[in-house]
Amino acid sequence: MRKALWLGLSLSLACGGGGSGSGGSGGPPATTEGGDTIRSASGDAVTVQAHNHWTEGLALYQAGESQGWTAERCDAALAKFNEAISAQGGNFAEALYMSGVIAENCNRNTARGFYERALAAAEAARQRNQNRTVGNGPLCKSRVALGLMDLAAGNQAAAMTAFQRAVREDPQCTSGYTNLAIIQRQQGGAQEEEALRNLRRALAIESDYLPAFNQMALLYYTRGLQRGGKASLDLAEVVCRQAQIINRNYAPIYNTWGLVKIEKGDVIEALRYFERAIQLDDGIFEAQMNFGSITLSFRGYEDARRAFARASELRPNDYEAQIGLGAALRGLEQFPEAKARYERAREIDGNRPESYYNLALLHQDYLGGSSMDETIGNLTRAKTLFEQFIAKAGTNARFTDAVEGVRKRCRYERDRRGRESVRPAGCRPGRIQNIERTIEALREAAAMQAEAERMQREAERQQQGQ
Repeated sequence: MRKALWLGLSLSLACGGGGSGSGGSGGPPATTEGGDTIRSASGDAVTVQAHNHWTEGLALYQAGESQGWTAERCDAALAKFNEAISAQGGNFAEALYMSGVIAENCNRNTARGFYERALAAAEAARQRNQNRTVGNGPLCKSRVALGLMDLAAGNQAAAMTAFQRAVREDPQCTSGYTNLAIIQRQQGGAQEEEALRNLRRALAIESDYLPAFNQMALLYYTRGLQRGGKASLDLAEVVCRQAQIINRNYAPIYNTWGLVKIEKGDVIEALRYFERAIQLDDGIFEAQMNFGSITLSFRGYEDARRAFARASELRPNDYEAQIGLGAALRGLEQFPEAKARYERAREIDGNRPESYYNLALLHQDYLGGSSMDETIGNLTRAKTLFEQFIAKAGTNARFTDAVEGVRKRCRYERDRRGRESVRPAGCRPGRIQNIERTIEALREAAAMQAEAERMQREAERQQQGQ
């Protein structure tokens, strides 16, 4: 979500003539070819040296975005924007904001500090110049960035406060309206209508702001799911098509479009859209998961493995990604690797039942054993895991069928030798009962083999005695 939202943010400096406001270090101001003084969005004249460093920093940022962020690229880009900040007397809000963006992309813990410094610099400049920031200025961008960090940390209330303040401080803050709408859409009810109004506000300010299109499509898609209305799904698809017309290479819209296609029953077309989203941006976690899930259902295990592996890289602590990767590896008959993924999921959340079920399935149906003792050991482990699955599933309706398929028991009739051998017609025993019967049969076969071997040895001794 974060990467998609940044796509609509302008990173260029505002231009204007006249005025003496300056937050710089006293150097000569940079000018346009027409002789106008180049100013930050806050109204400060930008020095030549600061502007040069800013331009070089933007080039380094674009290189990192297109070629991938390495430690060297991160250090170089941060250093260049730091030079721009210093050349502007420490008050270059845009450069401080960009340093925060780079720090986040590079997983540095300095991002929040940069955003807070950008806010302080922008507010100071606004008061100096007695004007408000222009649309999507550093106050808006930095406030939204801090809100997104709160949201990622699970603090939705703080995030919502940040987004509300962003649009209050800057009524032209398109990203503020859009992110506020995301939370409102998730809250549902009356907030859903307010979310739609905020998205319309964002598009009224910036008619080609693609993140707002994407969120509007998701809003209509959610309505279609909740209310079962084809009209809402049709509206979602119309919005997706409009966004595609604006920019055919905007990856998130294809993931949303794929969700709409699934709900309309066109799975093949949905798969094509998810694949397109991944081709444009393999960093979209949701697209990787959606593509992996569909290819897994078609037994396209190698495609599913690649998708879930990438999803696991993007979010190493995501439970579903680990389960999906385990299923794909199991389909590829890479059983030890599949077991490791299921165990990793259990480490992430030991209270969820899915990992226990999949581990049990693996032990029962796939791991087998090179000896009877090893086989019985795997089956015994599977039984324990299935019992844990039942306990973890509890009364959750989502797992009702699976629980029934595990614990159902049939009353077998006994044959003339006293063995349970014939089950009632129409009764299908659950996995635990099948395991118990298999273990019993294996032990009985082992005992019979041992008895046969004993009798063979006895016969051989008698024959030698004669």
